[in-house]
Amino acid sequence: MRVSQTANALEHDYLRALYELAGGAAKNAVSYGDVRMELGRPAEEVEKACDFWADRGVIEWTTIGHVALTYMGVRRAERLASRGWSMAPF
Repeated sequence: MRVSQTANALEHDYLRALYELAGGAAKNAVSYGDVRMELGRPAEEVEKACDFWADRGVIEWTTIGHVALTYMGVRRAERLASRGWSMAPF
């Protein structure tokens, strides 16, 4: 599957929330529910943002109900953080 869509504001917010909840570490599992509560958005919207990053190998499901950043995900999050979490494509 070819993935070409760029991230929207919610997807950037999702990555930022997961990065912060995981303490900026790869493979540090975080409850999917905690990410959703941090965002304060409907489950369907959060699930789409999660799927967006999972399809790109930035995050992964570690166990039932838990997600974690991959090593690539940490690099992406750090790059976005260095830009002030701006919406610029990367």
